[in-house]
Amino acid sequence: MGIVTNHIPRTASLLAAGLLAAACAGPPRPRAETPARIKDSAPEKVAAQRAATPGLGLERDDERWGFDAARERRRLADERQQVTPASHVAPGPVDLRGPPK
Repeated sequence: MGIVTNHIPRTASLLAAGLLAAACAGPPRPRAETPARIKDSAPEKVAAQRAATPGLGLERDDERWGFDAARERRRLADERQQVTPASHVAPGPVDLRGPPK
């Protein structure tokens, strides 16, 4: 009779071990993907730094050192460089032999 009572807990423990192994053997849960972050441009970084430090008087420094004026001059110079190469195109055929004698 001792064999019968000893057989039930052994079966229950094997059944529990099998259920535990089956629960652990499932596929991993998919991770929630976060969308790719767009990198900030240089003007956005500057604006964020200015917003984070309101008491520094950065606008006063810009006026003093003329940063905005320099940016505007650089922008105008870049626009002029983009326009001038097209203005140097010859209007027609070019005579390479030299001036007539």
